[in-house]
Amino acid sequence: MVWPTEFDVKLDEYDAMDLPGQQLQSAQANTTLDHILNLNISAPAGCQRLTGIVSFMGKSTYDVEVMEKMIAAGMNIALLNLSFGNKDEHMETIKNLREAVKSYSIKCGKKYPLAIGARLPGRKIRTGSIADTYGDSVELKTGEVVRLTTDETYRDRCSNYTVYIDFMHFAEQMDKGNLVLLDNETIKLKVEMISATTLTCKVERGGFLGSYKDVFVPNVTFDMPNYSEHDKEYIDMAIHMQLDILVASFVNSSNTITELRLLMGEKGKKIAIVANIQTIQGFHNFDDILSAANGIMITRQELGSDITPKKLVIAQKNMIARANMANIPICVSAHLLSSMRHNSIPLRAELLDIANCILDGADALVLSAETAVGDYPVDTVECMATTCKEAEACVWTKQVFHDMFDKTTQPCDQATGTALAAVIAAQRCLAAVIVVITTSGKSAQIVAKYRPRCPIIALTRYAAIARSLHMWRGIIPLIYEAGPAVDWQMDLENRVHFCTKWAMEQGFLRIGDPVIVVSGWRQGSGFTNTTRIIYATADTAN
Repeated sequence: MVWPTEFDVKLDEYDAMDLPGQQLQSAQANTTLDHILNLNISAPAGCQRLTGIVSFMGKSTYDVEVMEKMIAAGMNIALLNLSFGNKDEHMETIKNLREAVKSYSIKCGKKYPLAIGARLPGRKIRTGSIADTYGDSVELKTGEVVRLTTDETYRDRCSNYTVYIDFMHFAEQMDKGNLVLLDNETIKLKVEMISATTLTCKVERGGFLGSYKDVFVPNVTFDMPNYSEHDKEYIDMAIHMQLDILVASFVNSSNTITELRLLMGEKGKKIAIVANIQTIQGFHNFDDILSAANGIMITRQELGSDITPKKLVIAQKNMIARANMANIPICVSAHLLSSMRHNSIPLRAELLDIANCILDGADALVLSAETAVGDYPVDTVECMATTCKEAEACVWTKQVFHDMFDKTTQPCDQATGTALAAVIAAQRCLAAVIVVITTSGKSAQIVAKYRPRCPIIALTRYAAIARSLHMWRGIIPLIYEAGPAVDWQMDLENRVHFCTKWAMEQGFLRIGDPVIVVSGWRQGSGFTNTTRIIYATADTAN
């Protein structure tokens, strides 16, 4: 989920007994009130961030140098929005991202496991292009009338009189009185008259409309395929380019995920599928979707339009809690740092929103237009990273652990029992880090479910596994490239030494700090059953 950045403060800048980010008096409280009362505003944040940062790519991030700076600032997952641009542009972006990773890896001396994903257009409906004679945008004035049409002759001729809609059955599935929201709800129209291909609408809230803006109709589910032929081309591209994540848009049931898996086939089975929840139907079928998806993205823009913005707070908290229980990683998207699209300093309310998402239990936070087309993509990532660390110090991990512990099915399997022991040990001995030696990444994911206060280093020999682990909160995926020792026990010790040495080099582990080691009793996946406590020594640093 996270990796050390050049902006992180190192432990050696503190006294030997200092524990930045722990807020011990607050963390060990017995009541919610005592937990909050004992939060210390003067206490420093942790050295290592636990919440992941997902950044959309766009025209502001096409440069390899900018991408590298975003990685250095804290970007863990790079996402392409396939609703914009063409296939060749996206393939070029993927190549540039890998070039940035290669360059950054050389600078930091370790292979950086940046996860690369893409969001499919799916059931997204958009407007056409504004006619050249009108410039970049047209003004739809409140009280005036505008026509929405599926007539192809208007695809590239949108004006303040007629706007093209790219779903050919749009008019026939609409009713008089329906509301139509354009461009992230900036413009609101009300349907007054319907013909075969055209809706005549009154502008209830005006604004300037540009090309290819999103169209959303609250409380209407359109009868349209989950994946168009255009989507299928992008699915093939994702498989060919070996992406790590595909985000399925407008997921309303597990059937959408099942269909995508069938389209991906055997060649795409290693790609994680993240379900984008954008409608009230998706919220109502959330448990069903959790059973099929590898991850969840809550896009609050469309969801808020469907359930009303006032209900978003309930929906967000409820879905995050359910995903946490199922140990399915979940991220939150939309409006997290919107003001930084054009300003280098965020709004105070945005910082509090980020903190609230973290306190709710989000694994990662998503930057969309802020990085894709914003003026300050690197500054935005850095701002998100520092804000996350401050908020993480406020999480009452003791209570979160007890809540998750109580919900753990009895009898639990050996991997879960081992993870529970590791997190309890980390709490009691104030461990600086938990090291998980893993093949598939599963044991690290289980440890992450119980939300330890310290970071989890997940060491694996498989780069694809390391990249996928960025989806879980608290996990630092690390790739072990050395060949296996003849003796398996010696190989295990070599890997533990590799992790602790690296953590000390990165500055979030000191000589004498406790380290929790989680491993298996034999080589291979599925044998995790051992938790032990070691202490970082001077020998480790050499």
